[in-house]
Amino acid sequence: MTTTGKYRHTYTATASDITPLYRLTPNAMLMYFQDSFARLMTIHNLAAFDIVRQRRMWVITEVRIDIRPTVTYWSEDFTVEIWVSELTPLRIYCDFRIVRSTSPARQLSQEGKTYDEQVIASGTSQWNILNLDTKRLEATDFLADRLTVVPEMMTAGHKKIRFPRAQACDMQTEHRATRLDLDFNFHVSNRSYISIALLTMPGEVLATQALSSLTVHWLHETYLGDTLTCRMSRTGDGSFLHTLANAEGTVVCELMSRWQPLAEMPDVSDVLNRNL
Repeated sequence: MTTTGKYRHTYTATASDITPLYRLTPNAMLMYFQDSFARLMTIHNLAAFDIVRQRRMWVITEVRIDIRPTVTYWSEDFTVEIWVSELTPLRIYCDFRIVRSTSPARQLSQEGKTYDEQVIASGTSQWNILNLDTKRLEATDFLADRLTVVPEMMTAGHKKIRFPRAQACDMQTEHRATRLDLDFNFHVSNRSYISIALLTMPGEVLATQALSSLTVHWLHETYLGDTLTCRMSRTGDGSFLHTLANAEGTVVCELMSRWQPLAEMPDVSDVLNRNL
């Protein structure tokens, strides 16, 4: 934690975090951001294992990520910087950026030196506190004197983005939740919804374009054995709307993905001869 109220943590990219274009996968971005959020809350004794004693639980309901075409290599360090940007009576907004240092990020965090950084991704997220007994949202007033609010936003604002209604279904898949989809609460992990949804992307888009932004609304929990139907629809502005529904037809998650033409792939010699 810095004196500005922002928190930074440095990670090392593993092979499974990297796409064939040498970029962080959306799952990796979300995973490392959520891990940093958990570390920040741990500092303030507000981690999941702290508040569960009060019959409370953290719930993430929305995330918006803008993704830059920044090369990230396996075994390379990158840093997540997060901060609480707004606190309302029922919601906590946490903004973040993921950056790649031009010099080793570990030196930056350990020696306090300043290096130029390349932005990999940035965005905002919305969180709530759920009462485990009543299943209702709890007021956030008990957080006000424990969290530092830094009113810096990585997006234009925190107003909920309304997705358009799907006009037609361009592709549809079904997925039955397995143990590999579950998190430690025995719910389908929020990252699993992203993986399921992006399976509906057309092959010709994946071959010529790269993901540039992702907005996710998590609406309802699902569990082991549940069947999820994902429908993909193209929107008027060229984006893709992905809607996941359970067997009863209830929408449990919806995503909006945007894509941009691929930049040139890094030369393999750059990958093999880079300076670690």
